[in-house]
Amino acid sequence: AGEPPIPLQPLKVLLIGNSQCPTIVSNQLLEKLAESDKGGRPIKVKGVIKGGASLRSHWEAGTGPESARGMIASGSWDYVVLQDIYNVEEAAFQPYARRFHELIKETGAQTVLFGTASILSDYPHGFERLHRLHVTMGKELGVPIVDASQAYFRYFGDKPSIERLESLFAKDRAHPGLWGSYLYSCGIYSVLTERSPVGLAAPEGIPVDIAKSLQESTWAQFQETAAALKK
Repeated sequence: AGEPPIPLQPLKVLLIGNSQCPTIVSNQLLEKLAESDKGGRPIKVKGVIKGGASLRSHWEAGTGPESARGMIASGSWDYVVLQDIYNVEEAAFQPYARRFHELIKETGAQTVLFGTASILSDYPHGFERLHRLHVTMGKELGVPIVDASQAYFRYFGDKPSIERLESLFAKDRAHPGLWGSYLYSCGIYSVLTERSPVGLAAPEGIPVDIAKSLQESTWAQFQETAAALKK
């Protein structure tokens, strides 16, 4: 028998966001995707998650050890994922995305912009706005984006029933449910690793056919968005 393979160093990921994100962190959705990916690296995620937070409010919270800026400055991350609030407008999004990106770059980490879905009552226009904001900023900064609003569209299909629309949301129709959080996680995983989530682990509570459809939607969207960012 040969030497045992050297274990791959985990990717260290800092997720800065709001109440769109807790399930990703608390259910270790990214860690479990990575564990189930035979050729992939492990992932370790730390969240700076505050309900109702925007990138602006995260920035204005200062530089204490538990703040977004403080955590970035500790400087041991491979990726920092930035998620702004669903109703953010360009004037509030752009300056803070730029500032955070400069700070992240100084530490040698890679910025990822995470464009979530909007609230269901804002479908489809809020989703389209978040997509445009993130693609524009991704091109400007030269960073990858998790284009989850478009992945939701792809999963919904052309004329989705209200049941299909509601299936990705929590009961409040504003936050992601388990299915939506899993779709987010597959999208983040694709961006961090450039590997397909198709066939990887899904939480109990997501039927096998649904999990496959969520995985395929996010992987197809990842490829389309990555190509669009290069144009």
